[in-house]
Amino acid sequence: MTTTPTGGTPEYDPFNASAPLPPMPEAAPPTPFPKPPPLSVLAKASIVLGVVVALGLGSLFAFAVSQSSRFTKIEAGKCLYLTDEPGGDQSYTTASCTSNRATFRIDEVRTGSSDCRSADYIQFELYGGSSSKRAEKTLCLALNVESGDCLRDVVHETRIAKVRCSDISAEARAVVTRGSSEYACSSEDTALHYTGPPERTVCLRPTGENI
Repeated sequence: MTTTPTGGTPEYDPFNASAPLPPMPEAAPPTPFPKPPPLSVLAKASIVLGVVVALGLGSLFAFAVSQSSRFTKIEAGKCLYLTDEPGGDQSYTTASCTSNRATFRIDEVRTGSSDCRSADYIQFELYGGSSSKRAEKTLCLALNVESGDCLRDVVHETRIAKVRCSDISAEARAVVTRGSSEYACSSEDTALHYTGPPERTVCLRPTGENI
């Protein structure tokens, strides 16, 4: 900046004045992250199918999905156990009904997607392949237990297992009665009715009672 001979500030000269600085642009608000597109009906349905309703002491009923293509030999009277698979599906493995690993017995094999004759069954739908959208068969699975068997992890159909009744992990003891009787189980038990064949009632008695 120049000064006058007297050292003062010079008067404003519009012809020699420097050009004013351009105004600073206002800062734009930050760009928000894009929201993911809403799930399609098919995607929502796929998620629902992948979620398995847990077995509970109050209601031993579940809906499971299997993409196994090895179910041609499956039939009523055989036993199996369930395993979790990636993606939320489940698979089954057959086992001798006398094996401790065989936690479920197939009471009935129904065509397509179908309800079992009792709400106490696990309805396990079988699909022919990963691209198949319609169930080819429905297995009606009942607990494979005899009177005196004790179980752990009864709220998880893939982790439920038979254990010694003295095992600290034992949660329930089974009492099996042939036929259907509203008086077969006590008020503290969980009563499961299977139409069979054979028709039977399974009472799951909390451990610590009469063991």
